[in-house]
Amino acid sequence: MLEGTLSFGDLVSGVDTHGTYQGGRGRPAFTPSVPVRGVFPALPAADAALLVRTEFGDEAGWRALLVSLGGVDEDSWIGADGAADEPPGGGYPLRALVVDDPVFDGLAPGQVPALVPPGKHTPLVTLADVRTFTEPGRPLTAVDLYDAPGHIAVLPARMAGSMACNLEISNMDFHSYVLEDGTEPWWDN
Repeated sequence: MLEGTLSFGDLVSGVDTHGTYQGGRGRPAFTPSVPVRGVFPALPAADAALLVRTEFGDEAGWRALLVSLGGVDEDSWIGADGAADEPPGGGYPLRALVVDDPVFDGLAPGQVPALVPPGKHTPLVTLADVRTFTEPGRPLTAVDLYDAPGHIAVLPARMAGSMACNLEISNMDFHSYVLEDGTEPWWDN
């Protein structure tokens, strides 16, 4: 941008009207079923992953998701005890700060990168959105914060811990979790 070879329009050219990047790699973009608000507060600053609830219509589903991820401690952390037990169904346990605040109701993936405070290295933000409570496997929407901010990867909740861990130690890139349309997920093989 500074040298004039890239403009702001180039950065947002793949964004739909909801602030979600168009699918890419053959995957259709996810469009929220509720109108997207334009103003949200900053997400909490953390040197760990965040699990942000953006859908508040299914309280029982939310509680079941938290239980499936190992439960939340009194400080709103999943996996804070450092236990490395493998969660049911495989994967690596998710260690994340849980953000359960209705102020984030309807937050779209494309809006997330701008809400992550500078100064901390948050490796991953996952959203518990409409898809989480309506599709099998409780898929979470992971949002790329660094390589292609705002791009998404949809993966079963049981894989979110593995993704956060691999991103944090630079073992894998975000795009390793983005599936091409019609391709079997590598984690199911």
